[in-house]
Amino acid sequence: MPLTEADMIWNRACGDDQLRDLPGDRALANLLRAHGLVMNGGVQHSVECLTPEQLSDAEAGYRYYGFDRVASLLSRARRIDSAGYHIEHLEHYEVEFDKEYSQLIPDDEFLADRFEERLKSNPSDFAPLRAKDMVKG
Repeated sequence: MPLTEADMIWNRACGDDQLRDLPGDRALANLLRAHGLVMNGGVQHSVECLTPEQLSDAEAGYRYYGFDRVASLLSRARRIDSAGYHIEHLEHYEVEFDKEYSQLIPDDEFLADRFEERLKSNPSDFAPLRAKDMVKG
């Protein structure tokens, strides 16, 4: 099955040659960076791996796509991380944060659907596809 325009924009946001000039591309790349870390090791893992600027960018990316509660969750996790809690308290928060994230973002398809809705309603928020964006991985 051939890749759709949405597939190619999504893949571009995951790659090394991301476009960040337009708000849709920038938000998608920032959201996907954080989402990948959450899927790899949990919400707290993403907070530990990302710089404060990258976390702010990720929060903005989630908000752009209407995931305000996820952005707030990342913000809470960041505050907990910087508060210097004892490990037992952190473990409790980690479990709660991960549970909440999985309720808000049940799977990648949920994110992809929201992205595709935004692409259809605001196509000018995304850069046109380049020739290298259209090459299969």
